[in-house]
Amino acid sequence: MSECKLRNVSEKMKKILEYIAIPDADGIRGNISLITSYEDVSIHWESSNTEVITDKATGDKAAGVVTRQDKDVEVTLSARVSFDKETAVAEYTVKVLKAPDIISEDKYQGYLFGHFIGEGSSDGEQIYFALSEDGLNFKDMNGHKPVLISNVGEKGVRDPYIYRSYEGDRFFLVATDLSIYNRGGWLKNEQGYYDASTTGSPYLVLWQSTDLVNWGEPRLIKAAPENAGMAWAPEMIYNEETGEYIIFFASSIMDPETRYKSKPNAIYYVATRDFVHYSESRLFIDNQTDNEENDNRREIIDTTVIRIGDVYYSASKDGDNAEANGGIRIMKNSNLLDPCGWKKVLDLDELGLDLTGLKIDVLDNTSLEGPELFMYNRRDWADENVPEYGLIADQYNLEAGYLPLKTTDFEDITNSNNSWKVLSDTEYSFDELKKRHGTILRITDDELKRLKEAFDI
Repeated sequence: MSECKLRNVSEKMKKILEYIAIPDADGIRGNISLITSYEDVSIHWESSNTEVITDKATGDKAAGVVTRQDKDVEVTLSARVSFDKETAVAEYTVKVLKAPDIISEDKYQGYLFGHFIGEGSSDGEQIYFALSEDGLNFKDMNGHKPVLISNVGEKGVRDPYIYRSYEGDRFFLVATDLSIYNRGGWLKNEQGYYDASTTGSPYLVLWQSTDLVNWGEPRLIKAAPENAGMAWAPEMIYNEETGEYIIFFASSIMDPETRYKSKPNAIYYVATRDFVHYSESRLFIDNQTDNEENDNRREIIDTTVIRIGDVYYSASKDGDNAEANGGIRIMKNSNLLDPCGWKKVLDLDELGLDLTGLKIDVLDNTSLEGPELFMYNRRDWADENVPEYGLIADQYNLEAGYLPLKTTDFEDITNSNNSWKVLSDTEYSFDELKKRHGTILRITDDELKRLKEAFDI
């Protein structure tokens, strides 16, 4: 429904106008990108209804902030482009969809688990779903077959993450573009690095959906910084200060001449509003140096972030498998995009949790990876006034799948208040498929019913 009223323009002008076109113009659900420059050309925008789509920056938010109304609204966006002696004014008519109902806490009634299952077969590194009503007992979906299959990039995906849009009526699934199966296994190069972490894809894979059942085609996102060896384990979060989605992931930076790492794995991010235009890659969380001699930097991968009030908490695999002093680290930050603002809260192995009867005997980086944070639905809290949070981590060293923990207080660093608990295998069930590095999304009663019907559960 986007209309551009132009005739007799140059090829350069056509290229600019194609680049600044509004994605999903016939169904706008969130903030849009109004591109203001292209190479050396400036672009000026005007909105016919600034209460619905802004055309000027406000604070840290660029123009293009969308405020959905109680009904669908058409807005005309005019872009004035001038260079050399050529000027054009392009008009785009877009439809902003009516605002969805606000999801109250009591509407959350279930959980969707997205994951991969391993690299031992051609379909193991694809997207599988499992469903739960209590966040502890999951049932595999789709007859134990993948729900989504990547036909782009390396034609395999790992480490998926599902995120509900800020407005609530759209979903994004982002994953690592990697197939160890297609690469022939975890091969090492002559420098001693795993090949997949030094010659890996710089892309991420993205799907979108409005109902969790029907998903669009997979698309590649060029995310990794220059000379990166990979882009692994992406997750995302909405930044209310800028009105953008922050997609963060782990990358190593390679020396292009020696092919040795010039910087150990750290966490980077790109920002986007429309999932078409992305910022340059920037540092999100840097390497850790505490407890190390000579300020040696430990690698960091597999970061997950949750916002509680005005504080962001992260959990990461801090340290490579064999690195000393690493762990599954909880950090916090009051400024999401300040890479120096993340401060240690605790490492899981410092909590002194009782591991009797479990397969695992230590909760650190040598045994765990792929941590995932999520909040339980209120109906599943022991006390309806005390929120409970889940932290699951992949027992990669034992090939035993996920280990779940619960907490009511991330900052109970000695567990003196018994805020932390590791669950025994009698308290949860992940069903038959092995759950490798995945994601748990809270879903509403309507979404739970829709998924059950679609997958005959």
